[in-house]
Amino acid sequence: MRRSIIAIAAVLIAAALSLPASASESPYPHTPGRGDYVRFDGSIGGQKEAWAYFEQPWLEAWLRFTISAAGSPKAYVAEKSVLDAMADHVSVLSNGTSGAVEDTKRFQYLGREDFEVRVHVTSGKLKGAEVWTTASELVDASGKSYLKR
Repeated sequence: MRRSIIAIAAVLIAAALSLPASASESPYPHTPGRGDYVRFDGSIGGQKEAWAYFEQPWLEAWLRFTISAAGSPKAYVAEKSVLDAMADHVSVLSNGTSGAVEDTKRFQYLGREDFEVRVHVTSGKLKGAEVWTTASELVDASGKSYLKR
């Protein structure tokens, strides 16, 4: 599992490099809203699984880490212990796992922007759980990605 988390980290850091430099430019042409039905989907990064955290502070730590590492790849290597701690708290969900959006929040750090989503999982191994992820790990009810490609 740790190997897949590190692979996901590499994909997300590469994605963070492509995020708009200005917080006013969102990487999402549309975003999920409260009550929307979504599916987890990590395939935009070439993964068979998506990721989420049970606790919002871990998601925000992850976002700060990836944004910082995108600005300085040396930080990624230097902070392996931080990455390991985050990997201990992440949960993976199979692509296609369904859920309903319960809350959303814009996240800004170092001039970058992301979009946090709390999802009530309605299928799969975490059915009934509430998890936090980013809109990039989700697709809408029609299967359309929220992330700009």
